[in-house]
Amino acid sequence: MNFSLTRLILLTSLVCSTWQPVAQGCPFCSAVSQTLSQEIAGSDVAVIARLIELPPEIDPNGDAPVGFDIDDPDSGTAEFEVLETIHGDDLGDLAPAQGSTIKVVYFGSGPDSSSGSDEAPKKIFMISGLTGKRIDWSTPLLLTARGSTYIKTLGSLPEEGPQRLSFFLDYLEDEDPLLAQDAYDEFGRAPYESVSAVSDQIDRQELIGWIEDSQVGPTRRRLYLTMLGICGKAEDIDFLESLLHYNYQQMKPGIAATLAASAQAGPALGATILSELVKADVRRKQQCLDALIAAYLKLKGPAGLPLIEKRFLTNPAAEYTHVYAAVMALRFHGEETDTLPRERLLQSVRLLLNNADIADQVIPDLARWEDWSVLDQLVTMFKNSADDAWVRQPVIAYLLAATEQPAEISTQAETALAELEKLDPKGVKRARSYMAFGLLARAAKKKKTAKESDPEVSASEKNDLDATPTLTADEATGADESSAPKTTETTNLTDEKPSATASAPAEVEEPETLPGPSRVLLIGGPLIAGLFLFGVFALLLRGADVRSNNS
Repeated sequence: MNFSLTRLILLTSLVCSTWQPVAQGCPFCSAVSQTLSQEIAGSDVAVIARLIELPPEIDPNGDAPVGFDIDDPDSGTAEFEVLETIHGDDLGDLAPAQGSTIKVVYFGSGPDSSSGSDEAPKKIFMISGLTGKRIDWSTPLLLTARGSTYIKTLGSLPEEGPQRLSFFLDYLEDEDPLLAQDAYDEFGRAPYESVSAVSDQIDRQELIGWIEDSQVGPTRRRLYLTMLGICGKAEDIDFLESLLHYNYQQMKPGIAATLAASAQAGPALGATILSELVKADVRRKQQCLDALIAAYLKLKGPAGLPLIEKRFLTNPAAEYTHVYAAVMALRFHGEETDTLPRERLLQSVRLLLNNADIADQVIPDLARWEDWSVLDQLVTMFKNSADDAWVRQPVIAYLLAATEQPAEISTQAETALAELEKLDPKGVKRARSYMAFGLLARAAKKKKTAKESDPEVSASEKNDLDATPTLTADEATGADESSAPKTTETTNLTDEKPSATASAPAEVEEPETLPGPSRVLLIGGPLIAGLFLFGVFALLLRGADVRSNNS
């Protein structure tokens, strides 16, 4: 089976996910949008205001509003009355006073006049802005009465932690879409430990109802499965296990019998629709397979691993995406929980080394978790692989990490590296280069610590130590060039151990032809380029905006 397209999709998703600037709460989902708290904090001023006058009406015979003046920055704006300033009281003369009016671009409608009453309630909005010579207001955000109270409460919440999340629990599936989305995004950006800390406040039955609800999207369902793994009880294991067994292949005999009966009773069109509906439902539920497996193992513990191994890790008929979901679940437990004993977890992960399509994904995990028992097996895999095989770079990175271990393992790894370098000198050199490139700053810190903490290190040894970058298992997992986007995620480690030995330069030698890159260039170059592009983009927007202050 050709997995190239599937790999490309997964790698693209992973690359995008590495640009998330905030900590992930749900390990299998992320915030969809900026939270309301972030929007308020990122502005200079934010107010609650009500609409009192709409912009000029559009001329039905023309494309521009009646009375629209391109040279007037206030042209085409609606008028709002400030009810309350929720952020930016310290702006002095620029701060909008309660009862004052502001003009903001608004494309919506006015009050609902369907009742025929002139006393229709005014629409309430949250409006944020940035200050300069004047306040540039953003697009108004329509609020319900409950939304207005919600917005006002945000400022009194702790910036992070379980007490903050407690407030959002009641809004996860709120009837107000704005509040429901914001509550989800708050959980999506909160650390996992904070989510775990509110386990006693989570309504299990409500979670199960949401998980079973076909109207709940996959991103939210992932969060709810993760939360069920946190707060669930023994009776929830059967529920999760039934979802794991919800598979089209297992239901196929029953569906075939139904189709046969339907064909005898009448046209086969309805039977075909039934089959497609079942497949669609299975696909919908399998979208959250990573979170489902993680939740199941969180409640079942090591006793749940045989089912996962049989269904996904050793099943030759398992889809690549399903196997990858199982890998993500195992990785989550290896990094975030102590539910699965490390040796039992590694026993399951090692099974994937027999799967040529996924082996390169788990080798960095084995290095990070310092499982050196498969060193010989990986060397054999390298020798038996094609020159452009995905597995080669992770194997080299694994061996480079092993060279930092105690003498017996280090010697074995160095011997294997020397042997593989004869087979693929470019591949080994490339891996060393990426290692050196990625760990310069961290290696400098390690070298300084080693010199200051060991009074027995001689002056010449200190000089040698300065000239040699130190490799750790943590850093080695980032050396895979051919699957670099994949190892970006797998190298996000929580346990970083110092080098076991202050090795001489001969142990891990950086290629002489590859000088260390300038940190100023590495950091400053992209930063300057980004600022330049941002400035160009801002100028283009300002030039095209009829509301620009430059009149």
